[in-house]
Amino acid sequence: MSAERTASGTWGSGPVRLRRPSRAWRGDWFRLDNAAILFPTIASANVSTLFRVSASLDAPIHAGRLQDALTRLCPRFPYFNVDLHAGVFWYYFELLRDPPLVMADSRYPNTGIRIRSRGRHLFRVRAYDNRIAVEFSHIISDGTGAMTFLKSLIAEYLRLSGTEVPETPGIFRPDDPIDPEEFEDAFRRCGDRSLPGPPHESRAFHVPCVFLPVGEYRVTTGIVPLPVILAKARSFDASLTEFLTSVHIAALQDIRESLDPIDRFNLGRSIKLMIPVNLRRLFPSKTLRNFSLYVIPGIDCRLGHYEFAEIVAAVHGGMRFQNTAKQLSQQIARNLRGAVAPAIRLIPLFMKKVGGRLLYRKLGEDLYSGCLSNLGRVDLPPEMAARVKRFDFVPAPAPITRTNCTVVSYGDSLHITFGSMIREREVERLFFARLVKMGIPVKIESNE
Repeated sequence: MSAERTASGTWGSGPVRLRRPSRAWRGDWFRLDNAAILFPTIASANVSTLFRVSASLDAPIHAGRLQDALTRLCPRFPYFNVDLHAGVFWYYFELLRDPPLVMADSRYPNTGIRIRSRGRHLFRVRAYDNRIAVEFSHIISDGTGAMTFLKSLIAEYLRLSGTEVPETPGIFRPDDPIDPEEFEDAFRRCGDRSLPGPPHESRAFHVPCVFLPVGEYRVTTGIVPLPVILAKARSFDASLTEFLTSVHIAALQDIRESLDPIDRFNLGRSIKLMIPVNLRRLFPSKTLRNFSLYVIPGIDCRLGHYEFAEIVAAVHGGMRFQNTAKQLSQQIARNLRGAVAPAIRLIPLFMKKVGGRLLYRKLGEDLYSGCLSNLGRVDLPPEMAARVKRFDFVPAPAPITRTNCTVVSYGDSLHITFGSMIREREVERLFFARLVKMGIPVKIESNE
């Protein structure tokens, strides 16, 4: 799906040339938030740290107009308009003078970025046909921040296109005043380092695989009628996220049980999913930088085969217990202690890079079999909703968990997207096949 700008200013098919972004302002800098500290140490050609949110409109995107909207809007979000710099002990951000240039889209999203390059933005705006996509590095924000930026960008683009968009909470205009709380590292304000850390988690099962070539990333989206799947989730006394998590775990259990006993033992004896939690709902904050952590529901495969209803019960209980301010405060406390301890602060950055990769495996993706992130329902004012036809959410590439899932709903549709770095398609196939067997219609789209 590569694209070039045509004479009319819209995006068509073919290659495109892009100019390099601008140089940074000197002297305007600020620290990474607590959730972002590890991401620069693990970033590589395989681990881009980029995730994507996108919207499809009712007409082809005019590239020049979108660039104008982006140029007008970027000063309203200075904490996104930054590049990454390496100090002696820590990475830090410097403000950039200019916004990024709108890019043509590509077949493989969330790939091909060098986040540690001076003058290189940590987010991208891409366009193809009638779609506007923003790809954000987790270093600067989470899904809430990225979706706020995307909705604000769409609103400004529509205004420049002649559509009147009213003032709406959560959708910012270029001349809106910036609330200083949007900049804050909410972890530091809301965390208590004196609390005990969370209990240690064991290594989880990971699907055996053959990796795709570097730079390739398979994206598979299932489009589901929202009322139908909500009714099915309610029939199991589960929330939508709990139901989808259970379907994902069931697919992984099917794969694990198809392996020989030695492989089952060596590849992990529990199946757990990481479910991101928007902490703004538990600790009030206006921050648009990172402010999310996770819960890890799952099953212990040593106890035998789990029927689907048993998986739902385990997920329901695990998520309800873990998704509380008290339980999540333990994660915040552990992370804050690691960032502010004098012995760690004084370690040179080149040594932190090595330790950060090891720590990420120990406290990160080694502990879960995959990720399912539900961004929730996207609401727009009627004037915008009439022009926006769909939203999509694509996860960041993750070589340890390999195949991850993201979810977003808009109108009466639920979009379930798997991003995969491996040739095998069993996770996606088993997930959507189970939905179909339950009577839930699924329309499949893919970039392959």
